[in-house]
Amino acid sequence: MNMLYTHKPNYYFFAHKFVLFLEGYLKSHSTEQRTSFNLQTIYDLFGHDRASSTTNLEGILNIADEYVLETDEGQQALIRAYHVHLDNHVLSLEFNPKAVASLKGGQIIVSPQAA
Repeated sequence: MNMLYTHKPNYYFFAHKFVLFLEGYLKSHSTEQRTSFNLQTIYDLFGHDRASSTTNLEGILNIADEYVLETDEGQQALIRAYHVHLDNHVLSLEFNPKAVASLKGGQIIVSPQAA
């Protein structure tokens, strides 16, 4: 059986959109080192794209954690760790403190090279 795909997710687009969301979040919550978002927030952020906010979320987060900031110790990832809690519908994030400090200091987030 041949399946036709009517939806091709753009992982890099959603990863970039997610990182821009995090940038705004961290600028307004300057003391955060860890945070959690309800997956409904991610679903809304991704324009109600259910596949990208559920099945494809892990792939999108794998790209998002490659975004870096220049720090006094070289380039460091903004996201240190993440975990998707499907049973609670929650995404937990841990941020790299040095990268967050650089972001607050005005550094620009550097995106990974798309393949």
